[in-house]
Amino acid sequence: MTALGATALTGSAAAHEAIEIPSRYLEQYRETGSNWGMDWTYLAGIGAVETQHGQYEEGCETSSAGARGPMQFMPSTWDAYGVDGTGDGTADICDYCDAIPSAANYLEANGAPENWDEALYAYNPRWSYVEHVTDHAARYRDRYGSGDGDGGGDSSSGDRAAFSDGDRITPTMGLNTRHRPGTGSDVLATMQPGLAGEIVNGPETADGYTWWGVHWLEDDVWGWSVERYLTVAGETDGGSETDGGSGSDGADFAWPIDGYITSPYGDRPGHLAVDFGNDGIVGTPIYAARDGVVDVVGYEATGCGNYVKLGHGSGYQTMYCHLNSVAVSDGQQVSRG
Repeated sequence: MTALGATALTGSAAAHEAIEIPSRYLEQYRETGSNWGMDWTYLAGIGAVETQHGQYEEGCETSSAGARGPMQFMPSTWDAYGVDGTGDGTADICDYCDAIPSAANYLEANGAPENWDEALYAYNPRWSYVEHVTDHAARYRDRYGSGDGDGGGDSSSGDRAAFSDGDRITPTMGLNTRHRPGTGSDVLATMQPGLAGEIVNGPETADGYTWWGVHWLEDDVWGWSVERYLTVAGETDGGSETDGGSGSDGADFAWPIDGYITSPYGDRPGHLAVDFGNDGIVGTPIYAARDGVVDVVGYEATGCGNYVKLGHGSGYQTMYCHLNSVAVSDGQQVSRG
C-alpha cells in the first residue's frame, strides 16, 4: 500500500529549488518531527515535492492519481493512517495540521526514522522520488537548521522538556482534556484560555503529539492535554519544585504514579480519592507526592488494603492505597518523588 499516487504532480518542485517553507507549515513540520522522534526535514521534503507545502493544489482538489491534500494521500491509505492532529475529533485529509502528522505515522510504520530510504520508497515507490525528497531535506537542514525538532538550534528547546512538574500553565485555545494520552481517549472537559492548570505528569507521546498530565485547578479536573496548545501561565506563588513541604498552597504536590485516572475525586458518593490505572501491572512504583514523614503504615481488610499515610505539614496529608508492597516504615522521612 502506498500513500501517494505514483505519478508526479505538474506542480512538484525541482530538487534545486528548495522551495521556501511557509511559517505555519514550518512550525507544523518541526512540531511533528519532535513529537514523532524523527527528522522533520524529510516531512518538509515530501511537502515540497508533492504540493509545494500546500501551495500547488488549490482547495484540496484531487490529483490525476486520485491523491488529496497537502501531503497527497490516497483515500484508502488515509483511512488506515490518518491522524487527528488538531484534536478536534476529525482527521481531515485537507488540513495540513492533520496531514503532516499522518505522513509521520505512515513513514514510521514503514521504517522511519531508522531507514528513511525504505520509508520514502513506501510513500511513493520510485527511487528518483526518494532521491528528490532526500535532496530537499538536506537543503532544508542547511537553510533552517538541524532536523531533530529543535527549531534550528534555539537553546530554549531541543531535548529539554517544555514543562516540569508543578509548572502553572493555561491553554492557548479551547483545549480538550482527555482521560488518557491520545486523540481517541474520552474528553473529560474543554478548557478555555485563562484557566490555570498545574503540570502533574508527563510528557507522553501518542498519536503524533506530546501530552502532559494536568490538574485544572478551578474545575478540579485531572487529565491529559496536548503540549502545543499549552503555555506557561506565569510564575507560581510559594515555592518551586524543590521546596518540598514548605509551601502552603499545595502547588508543589506531584502526581504519585505514572498512570492514568480511572475514577476522579468525588465522581460517586463517598469516593474521596483519585483512582489511577496502570494497565494491571503489579509492582508499578508509587512515589511520595511531597516531602514529608511516614505517619502510618497499615492495612484495611475492606477499602484500602495495604496503605501508607504521609504527613506534609501545613495541614496536608496524603494516603496511598491498594499497595502490593511497602518500601517505607513509620516515622521515616521521605522526599517528593
